[in-house]
Parts: sequence; C-alpha cells; structure tokens
Amino acid sequence: MSPHLSLKWPRLPKVVSRRAMRGFLMLLTVLLTLFIFTGCSLLPWNKDSANHPKISHKLNEQEDVINRNSLGTENLDKLDAFIGRKSGVQRVVQHTIEGDPIFKVLEYKEGRLQYTVDTTEDAFGTPEVRTVSCAELERVETNTLLTYTLTGCDGEQAERQLLSVEYDVAKQDRFEFVLKYGVDRKNEINTGEQKLVKDLRNGSVAEVNNYTLPDKDRQRIYRELVLSNDLEEKQLSTECNRKPYVSYELTVQINGAERHYVWSECDTSTDGQSMTGVAQFIIDTVEANEAFKQLPEAEGGYK
Repeated sequence: MSPHLSLKWPRLPKVVSRRAMRGFLMLLTVLLTLFIFTGCSLLPWNKDSANHPKISHKLNEQEDVINRNSLGTENLDKLDAFIGRKSGVQRVVQHTIEGDPIFKVLEYKEGRLQYTVDTTEDAFGTPEVRTVSCAELERVETNTLLTYTLTGCDGEQAERQLLSVEYDVAKQDRFEFVLKYGVDRKNEINTGEQKLVKDLRNGSVAEVNNYTLPDKDRQRIYRELVLSNDLEEKQLSTECNRKPYVSYELTVQINGAERHYVWSECDTSTDGQSMTGVAQFIIDTVEANEAFKQLPEAEGGYK
C-alpha cells in the first residue's frame, strides 16, 4: 500500500465539549441581542442598500429647511412648526463650505425621533447613511446664536447638533443699511451716512445728522434680517392699485456684498410680506430711539 497521511481532530472529553458549546451559544445569543437592539440604528448603510430610508436628493424649496452657510437659512419656520406639532416628517439640507448637500431627515415614530443623515453627496466626507433614535429636538436661542439639538439619542453620543444659525453682527467687518419708506419713500434711515429723514407730509422734511444706531439695535436688526432670510434674492413687485400708497426701498451692505430691494405695500406675496415685516421691524426699532422722537410731528396728510 502506498503511504498516506491521515489527520484526525483530537477528541475532547464530552464534559468539556458540552460546556464549551453552551458557552459559545450563550455568547452568540448575547451578541445577536446587542446587534438587534443597539447596533442596528447606528450602523452605516451603503448608498445602494435596500435597508436604509429612501431619501430624495432633490431640493424642495418650499418645504425643506435649507442652510447655505453665509448665504442664510431658508424655511426655519417649518422646523419650528415641526417641533410644535411633534408629528410627521421634516427634512433639513445642510450645505458644506464647498457647497455639497448633506440631507438630514427627522421623523416622529412611536413617541421618539428617528434621525437619518445622508452624506453620500459630500465629496470631502465619508459617503454613508446613518440613522439613530433620539428623545426630542431642543431649540435654544441667544442674542447671537440659534441652535437646534437632538437630545436623548441612542449610543455614546447622547446629543447631536442638527442645525446652528449665527447672527453676531460684531463678527462682520461691515453692516450698514439704507431704508426709504412711506408715500414716495420720503422717509429715510441711513446708517452709512448717519442720518434720519422724516416726511412731515406738508411738503417738507425734518432731518437728523450724525445719527448713530445703538449697538443693541444694530444687533437686533441684523438678527431679524438673518432669521427671516431677507438677505437672499426676492421676487418683489412695485405695482399698487391704491392712491396714495406706501412703498419701500432697502439696501443692505454686509462686508463686501450688497443687496437691494424695492417693493410696495400691495405686494402680498410671501417675499413681499416678509420684506414688509422686516422693514416695519427696522422702522419700529429706530422710531423708539430718542433721536427720532426729537423730530417734529408730521402735520399734513396725503390726497
């Protein structure tokens, strides 16, 4: 017979083998339990996996909360409404500095928030989709910062920042504005030239020169412009079928950028109402100052 090699596994005593098998089965059970109840919601999913939530990468300009960094944040009211009703789905699209979108989806399920983050279009990050369960979404606002933070989240990271909007005017090299308003836009608030002009409605105006807007009011107005997203391009109308009618002209300078808007009180579009609200906020803020109160009362009227 030709020589051959026979390999045999060593036979362990039955007692040792059974104990080892029971220990292995117990360990396997524990690992499967941990995977199912704690690990699944934190595992990264492949972009093509059928397991992760389906997230459209098409922007919805009306419903998505869109953060464009220095260019502002759109539809913040949608996120506030989502917090208030504690139901449904809300999406937040965060653009990176390079302009790539990161999609974040919030959905209430069985009293908790399912939070999904899709970074598959971030060219400088790790392309993946992650989902985690959190207890609630908290909104915290200070004089210079608004943050939305998820709390009570599964895993080691109990808090996860969803969105941060900064409006600290002190960090800007330049912030000036000119607001002209009223019938024929004869009233003027001009921080660059440091002057106020009041229409006395009798064919004349009163002026204040060397006017300085207080720092606290400058900060409040800058905050209002940022949070209302009124530093973006707007679709506005100057048409009006009333006589006389109020119209507005607002020029805003921030660092090296400038925005210019003109519209009338008859513009009841979303952009028109938003801009009128901001203009009235500026007017109310300035007219509450002593410098404006010292101007003479308007005596005339319009025909």
